[in-house]
Amino acid sequence: MRRKICMLLVILMMTAAIIPLNKAEAASSVRVSLPAFKVRLNGVNIENNYNQYPLIVYNDITYFPMTYYDSRFMGLETAWDSSTGLKIIKTGANWSYQKSKLSTKNGSIHNAQIAPFKVMVNGKIIDNSKEQYPLLLFRNITYFPLTWEFVVEEFGWKYSFDKNNGLVIYSTDSAPSAGQLTLPIVTRDTGDKGAFTMAGDYLYYEGANGIIYQAPVNNPVNAKKVYKLPEAENGFVYSSTSLKTDNGKALLSYHTGGAIMGSDHLIWLKDDGTSEVLDRGYSLMKIYNDYTVRVVQRFPFNEKNLQIRKNNEKEYKNVGNSDYSYGMYIYNIGSGNNRSRGGRPSKDLYLINNDIYVLGYYGYYLEDNNAATTGIYRVNINSNEQVRLCDNEVTSFKIVDSTIYFADQNNFIYKVPLNGGKAELLVDQAVNLYEVLEGKLYYSLKDNNQLYIYGNEGPVNPRGILKVLEVQNGYMVAIFDKVSESQYKLMIFNEDCKVLYKSIENVLLVRIENGKVVFVKDN
Repeated sequence: MRRKICMLLVILMMTAAIIPLNKAEAASSVRVSLPAFKVRLNGVNIENNYNQYPLIVYNDITYFPMTYYDSRFMGLETAWDSSTGLKIIKTGANWSYQKSKLSTKNGSIHNAQIAPFKVMVNGKIIDNSKEQYPLLLFRNITYFPLTWEFVVEEFGWKYSFDKNNGLVIYSTDSAPSAGQLTLPIVTRDTGDKGAFTMAGDYLYYEGANGIIYQAPVNNPVNAKKVYKLPEAENGFVYSSTSLKTDNGKALLSYHTGGAIMGSDHLIWLKDDGTSEVLDRGYSLMKIYNDYTVRVVQRFPFNEKNLQIRKNNEKEYKNVGNSDYSYGMYIYNIGSGNNRSRGGRPSKDLYLINNDIYVLGYYGYYLEDNNAATTGIYRVNINSNEQVRLCDNEVTSFKIVDSTIYFADQNNFIYKVPLNGGKAELLVDQAVNLYEVLEGKLYYSLKDNNQLYIYGNEGPVNPRGILKVLEVQNGYMVAIFDKVSESQYKLMIFNEDCKVLYKSIENVLLVRIENGKVVFVKDN
């Protein structure tokens, strides 16, 4: 089934395509007029007489204002940089219309300037000096011409003009799919933004003074306090605070105390505004409909550390083999008399029917165990029977449908059937991030951190440094570092690897829930 998503954008800072006045004044001046005909855009009749940024006409061509809101109303984004000029892209989501009103009526004739800076549209350089209908500056805002080249060929809009209806343009067949709101998410002393997530019909975010707020998605100004973080006397409470959504639940986590003797805290923030402590200590926990699975990950790496309980019970029971350490990638360090073992916690844990899938390592405390390697194990919660699913050493893995995708000690990517067998090598280069959606493997290489789709040649977003890659409710979300020289900083793909939404905005994080997309901008 094809899924549609509507964009609800959480914006922390608003900007428009405003050009410094000294550049505008130095440009060539031209005469423009207001349209003498009707204009209807995305079903909205545009009134120009009292509009601060009206449509204008130059050389018998109508020009459109690229303000922050007007451009997004037509499904476009703009970005201005003094060195690279103006970038315009089609995003895939149109916002509702917002008019900037004037108290006095516009005149019929005005002066505008030919834009003297570089312009790029959908990644293509526009030589404004050679254009018959160049981009203009009017009231310090960039205007672009509604020519066939831009309207149809670049943006794919539907375009018509006649004497009775005037100019009619539709950038989309659907109703407005995006809006904007501002949330008072705290900026920490480190300069990082506070925690944020969305679960069901609610937004959850970290405000000032360690207060966690809950706000309805449809009425975010109606926020209320649902949790207060403890004071960070000698621990890492504020810097380590995070919010995530797991199986539809909003989960808050934070750390108190030191790195060794401290404790992690996991809190469930419920829809009714109450909260429940789920766990304290160093552990990985996954909550399912009937069971909660936990792996204790405190150093030294414990044996008997794989646990499960029914959700209507209080006590956990140990499962698996008591000679194994679970939920960690354990590896050998050094050689000979200097040989030792190290390890790091794993986040990979699945419960499918009556079987747990988890990393396992045999005999951590055995001295003559140098041949042991970390592997993927299937552990039955009733019989404790366990099976290693392939011979490969494994550092991380993901289960998608009936296939396990994993990285080995070289960070090469393989796949193996869910019931185990011989692994198939997919990527024979060191991979950094990887995720799978509907059998399509997305990954970044360690040597350049660019995003690739398995089977395709070249990176998806050239020169984009991939920062976040995650599957959310049937979509693949890719966020690129703001220092990237790539065209886009955010891309959202559907199950067919088609880009549904892309943005040139710098983005901190994205949440997709109940068909809505929320992203937080990085200032």
